[in-house]
Amino acid sequence: MLIVVLHAAARAQPAPPDFCFVISEPGDADKPLSRTYVVKQQYRERVFYYQSDRYWLKPDTTITLQSRDLFKEKNAGWRVFTPVAGVSESRLLVIAGTDTMRIDLPDDMRPLIDRAWRRWPEPSPEVMRFKPGRTWDVNTCINEYQAGVAANQYILRRLQKEAAYVPLPLNIPPPGIHPPELPPAPPIAAPVQRTPSTPEEWEAFWEEQPPLKEVKVVRTNADTVWLRISGRVMLNGGCGSGMPLFHIEMLTDSGWVERIPFDWIQMDCGMPWGDWDDQLVMLPALRGWVSTNSPAASRELLSGTYRIVLKGGNLREVPSPAFDIP
Repeated sequence: MLIVVLHAAARAQPAPPDFCFVISEPGDADKPLSRTYVVKQQYRERVFYYQSDRYWLKPDTTITLQSRDLFKEKNAGWRVFTPVAGVSESRLLVIAGTDTMRIDLPDDMRPLIDRAWRRWPEPSPEVMRFKPGRTWDVNTCINEYQAGVAANQYILRRLQKEAAYVPLPLNIPPPGIHPPELPPAPPIAAPVQRTPSTPEEWEAFWEEQPPLKEVKVVRTNADTVWLRISGRVMLNGGCGSGMPLFHIEMLTDSGWVERIPFDWIQMDCGMPWGDWDDQLVMLPALRGWVSTNSPAASRELLSGTYRIVLKGGNLREVPSPAFDIP
């Protein structure tokens, strides 16, 4: 009987709280973001091989995170979000109208979860200021915020006060066996990132990036083309989009000629590139795409031999094999 009781008590120990966060107004105002906004998470799921610690990554998944109220009474607009953990290439997109803030999460969430556990053995969110138009590492984001505002301490005090008046669930042991109260968790060291500043540094930076290894034409149907792509390819940056940047070249008597000049413009909502291994991509119908992106005098895509040109992570262009459009 004693063994059974001890085993049940061990299982009743509370698990460390998940990493969660709230979004505040820009600047030093310790208030929730008042604009209407949504938070999306993009990530790639890891699938482990049988009886192995190696894995492969599924294509990008985009979900809208559901929120909950931070406080039980007089919540005042604070919304708490808990991202999916245990995934790769994870990032958060905080979207308010036409403004987007991107926050990159690490594959290993344990330091963030440990930080929350040291702060308090119950869920308590990190506070992140809304700063649109930039990409943030999550550690830089939460450390930068803590340096200038007191919202974290205010939130923690209110949560602890509320918890003192809420009956404990049956599966939580009495407060006496909780870990003793610890001082505030120290900041997590953010990775040092240096942005190239001269043309020579930028050239060296791009040269070091992974290239686009191979582009295959799998099949064509009228003016629709399916490609298989391996390596790093530059994407158009659209929200939840996996469409690569591309242009079309036509074979003429004098050689390959650009049908449309390469439009080197990326949106800042999604990923700027994808690291793919034999990824199947269906391009938009080329006649419609050319018609949309060409001047009125040259919108018709004539029958002939064409190829698709993509950009690798090192910005070098890689053409596909030739194919015919009837």
